Amino acid sequence: MDEEQSIVKQKLDRELSHLEFSKQADVIRRTYPTTLRGRLRALWNKELELPVIPLGTAFALLFTAAFLYHGGRQPKSHPEPVPGGTPEQRVLIEAGGSIYWKDEIERRLSQHENPNQG
Repeated sequence: MDEEQSIVKQKLDRELSHLEFSKQADVIRRTYPTTLRGRLRALWNKELELPVIPLGTAFALLFTAAFLYHGGRQPKSHPEPVPGGTPEQRVLIEAGGSIYWKDEIERRLSQHENPNQG
């Protein structure tokens, strides 16, 4: 086995003996830059590997947290129950081709008619 390897190595050395590597200084300069410009160029040429699963998980968690935060800040669409009273039945009315809750229309109309009272 060692003899085969040595024969192959000798053959390879003979075939590659006429080749010279003349860009050694250029490769070393690019591999180990000493100037700021060279360092920035090396940084710019870095290959970036982004793991899909952790980034996807982080994005999903961020999206869910933003959705829950935004949902918690939205006002409630149903009226607050009157303390000590029975919950009233909500009634739908049609106005201008659209359907609205009667209590919402009355509340908005009262705010519009009396803006100083809140």
